[in-house]
Amino acid sequence: MIKPGLHPRNKHRSRYDFDQLIQANPALAQFVKLNAYHDASIDFSNPQAVKALNRALLKQFYDIAEWDIPAQYLCPPIPGRADYLHYIADLLADNNNGVIPEGESVRVLDIGVGANAIYPLIGNHEYGWRFVGADIDTIALKNAQHVLDANIGKSEVIELRQQTSPTAIFKGVVKHDEI
Repeated sequence: MIKPGLHPRNKHRSRYDFDQLIQANPALAQFVKLNAYHDASIDFSNPQAVKALNRALLKQFYDIAEWDIPAQYLCPPIPGRADYLHYIADLLADNNNGVIPEGESVRVLDIGVGANAIYPLIGNHEYGWRFVGADIDTIALKNAQHVLDANIGKSEVIELRQQTSPTAIFKGVVKHDEI
């Protein structure tokens, strides 16, 4: 079954293959149960199950070997976040003769990168883009940096910066030579 609401390049348009996802993250197995339709699924209201699913998806589809977030932090839905990035790529292509710009020459600013750094992780894997992730939350930034450091090469293409003033989104985050 194809999910028609997701972008055509989204890797998550089909049903989850839980057998493969469990191979990517064995901890997911404890959360997979048959639903009322006798299909394998998880309880999406259980934050631990969603985190286990995210770890599996990130490992299987985006080569992210280690990913975690502290308790009480946003656990993003991976398919939806991937969708946003594919649509951003389409917008960039509209101004590039229909060609999606790929590679490190594309620099993206993620304001509110959070503890999960999900947009930079997926965007770098899918398109090779470089990212600057900014946030006001030091705990979130510390966790995001741990994720980057734990995954080979990510710290070289994703830079995190703290915004010390919640009323100044760009000041101190965007450098003069980046304008």
